[in-house]
Amino acid sequence: MKQNSPDLEAHPIASTNNINIITSLVSNQDLDIVHQQVELEKEEVPTTKWKKFLKKLEVPHEGKAISILRNPDLEPVKDEDRNWGFWSNFAYWGLPNFSVMTYSTGSALLGLNLDIKQSIGAIVIANIIIAGMTILNCNPGLKYHIGYTLDQRMIFGIYGSVIGIIFRVGISVVMYGYIAWSGGLCVNMMLESLSHHYLHLPNYFPDSVPMDTKGLVGFLVFQLVSMSLFAVSPRKIRLPNIISCFMTLFAVIGILAYTVNKAGGPGPLFYQPVELTESVRSWAWIFAITIWGSGVSVGITNQSDFSRFAGNTWSCYLGTFFGVVLPGTFICAAGMFVASACKKLYGVAYWTPNDISHQWLMDNYDGKGRAASFFVGLAFAACQVFLNMTQNGFACGMDLTGLLPKYINCARGTLFVCLISWCDCPWTFFQSSSTFLDAMSAFGMFTLPITIMNYVEFFIIRRSKLSMIDFFTTSPNGSYYYFRGFNIRAVVTLIVSVVLGIPGLYYSCNPQVEANAGMMNFFEGYWFFIPVLSFGLYLVLSYAFPYKHDRLGVSDPVDYFNCFSEKECEAMGMIKYEGDGDAYEIIDTELISQRAEHKSISGTSEDGIQEIDEIVAKKE
Repeated sequence: MKQNSPDLEAHPIASTNNINIITSLVSNQDLDIVHQQVELEKEEVPTTKWKKFLKKLEVPHEGKAISILRNPDLEPVKDEDRNWGFWSNFAYWGLPNFSVMTYSTGSALLGLNLDIKQSIGAIVIANIIIAGMTILNCNPGLKYHIGYTLDQRMIFGIYGSVIGIIFRVGISVVMYGYIAWSGGLCVNMMLESLSHHYLHLPNYFPDSVPMDTKGLVGFLVFQLVSMSLFAVSPRKIRLPNIISCFMTLFAVIGILAYTVNKAGGPGPLFYQPVELTESVRSWAWIFAITIWGSGVSVGITNQSDFSRFAGNTWSCYLGTFFGVVLPGTFICAAGMFVASACKKLYGVAYWTPNDISHQWLMDNYDGKGRAASFFVGLAFAACQVFLNMTQNGFACGMDLTGLLPKYINCARGTLFVCLISWCDCPWTFFQSSSTFLDAMSAFGMFTLPITIMNYVEFFIIRRSKLSMIDFFTTSPNGSYYYFRGFNIRAVVTLIVSVVLGIPGLYYSCNPQVEANAGMMNFFEGYWFFIPVLSFGLYLVLSYAFPYKHDRLGVSDPVDYFNCFSEKECEAMGMIKYEGDGDAYEIIDTELISQRAEHKSISGTSEDGIQEIDEIVAKKE
């Protein structure tokens, strides 16, 4: 059998439209996978009313291939569509760090009995760890231009990928609702500045309902604005992302300068002494880092969804690093200083911009206060909109695409999460700081194992080499088929990693129950423990029960999807097909034609010809 990857020194042609040259480099396993993929993508003429109905429900694909594993949104991003530079990647990670969530996280950290200086120290450490983990997780998207959904096929298998997708979808729905509700509070900042009547609008809900009238109005307005963006391509959202980041930066600087100057200093919380034993303080630092990392853990896990749009490697690395570290430290620190200054000015430590704005308007409903409230509200609302769409709306849309590619694309999936986000009742997240803390501190428990397994699978098991054609086939010859489409090693690792954190989560949500100290410590420090556990367990299982496959750790010999530049093809040992259409379709057509005319295929052995004859027989 021929080797899977051609040697470019032996085959110096980096691109060609000569299909005979290309087929001479394709192995018999490739030919089987190519043929099976073409069979999956074959257009069928509907013969019954039900099939005609399903045909109408298919996603728009403009003549492109779709199947149970593929649609245009799942394909590797083509070279001409990769236009994200430094500022685009900076803004993608700047959005969560400029958001209300980051601004107010200081309240949760101080709730651990750390002072402001200690909390900032924990944030700096956490941000450096987050930046490093995110940069590592950029690489499948950077090198092969694939998103999170295809990552899951690599980790869990062609069918098992639904596990990672469902985890991500569930968290996206929860986070979308949470950010939409907080975004609605920012909308109310603008509405209150425009109408004195709205500022004093009474609450028409009974006390038993955990929301007020203005909260619902702001939420509805925010949802309508967000839903209007559902059909925008994720890669085209970069400019609004950048603009909203800088709008929010200026708004935070303005609030910080005004409150600290008026208070004559950083306020009493900054000087408040905290007396903790060395052991308690150490665990408080660890838990603070866990809370901070968990809040952005989902973005780390699905980093490939957006790193695949990067124009070059270093703009993605640097943009990501500075987008995580700089605003991630400054905004949270600013929120703590503002809250401390507000404690001195108003007697209350305000942790959200809408509370500060409301205080301004209640004190003096004049032009200055109204203008400040409006523009601060506009900045934060814009940040919340584009944050929610990039990291939850579009991301969830991409994930849902992987479940039913023939009927769900990114736009339909995004609209779905906008509509269903009501179900998690996001207004209840704002009832107490403990609810906020518990919600924030649990997300990473489910996504960290997936992130770590991605590192092991991509860098160690597959040696940074992936076969692209295998992502879209159910053939056992595909390297992501594992055992009947499931990677049992990954499933076991995920279950063990998550299960060990559940007791601590239960104790955290039920403080009246006496906690097991060991389980509680594991939960509070899972940001450190789960990566070590997941890495070690998955690596041990991979070596103890090795996945033996001829296509493991090899790249395609051909750029089947015409997504790589000539420079990339040369670096990865690929031949680029310059004709019309996808190369794998041309290979299959040419194979059938040549064998039907009893022609030989260059470089194919007698055993290989026999295998091809069997494929041809099935095709005919």
